Amino acid sequence: MTDKLTATATPTPVLTPDAPDMENTVGIDMGLKSFLVTDAGAGVKIPQHYRKAEKRLKRLQRSLSRKHRGSLRRRSAIKRVSKAHLKVSNQRKDFHYKTANKLLSQGKHVAHEKLNIKGIARTRLAKSTHDAGWGQFLQILSIKAERAGLLAIAVNPNGTSQSCSRCGAKVPKTLLDRLHVCPECGLTLLRDHNAAINIKYLAVGHSVNKAQVTSDAVAGVTEKPTLMLTHTV
Repeated sequence: MTDKLTATATPTPVLTPDAPDMENTVGIDMGLKSFLVTDAGAGVKIPQHYRKAEKRLKRLQRSLSRKHRGSLRRRSAIKRVSKAHLKVSNQRKDFHYKTANKLLSQGKHVAHEKLNIKGIARTRLAKSTHDAGWGQFLQILSIKAERAGLLAIAVNPNGTSQSCSRCGAKVPKTLLDRLHVCPECGLTLLRDHNAAINIKYLAVGHSVNKAQVTSDAVAGVTEKPTLMLTHTV
């Protein structure tokens, strides 16, 4: 009688990310002028898939509203509207995947601001927020970072736009102010570039703008309070 061999499953190796530091981390600031800007000053444009398709979507919706309920023409119109919305959704998701891949191809952790997506969506920026799809992008970034053995680090954005990334001085700005000009040290940068540097500092434990890391990062996104590193799945 032959002995039965019991197969044992080989455990999947777990990648342990290095602790974030100034060399292995990139900071990004997300906005409405650019989809994101890195701490090196590189920007990614917002493709605005929805806004570009908006006229056609409205035309299809008007055509649908004129069709009689239950008719074959109405069913065909519904399919056309759904197909048009699906195309926009797929274009946006493809852009998010490509952007996340490009960021992570550097082999670095990515620090980003923790966004209150639901709160922003209730403001006049709702349409632009939906078109950018920040929430979906952050989820994709988190998943792909984990698979690459890297971290997506969410930090509290409070003060990142208002503080100078060189000297820490408070430089008040409105949403219309796109340039950071520090009256203390003279640093002049694009607002989003300055914020991205501050976000990176927070992620690696520096306290340039004295902001504190929150405890409720975007679901699935890693958060790093001070120097203690946690990883949330």
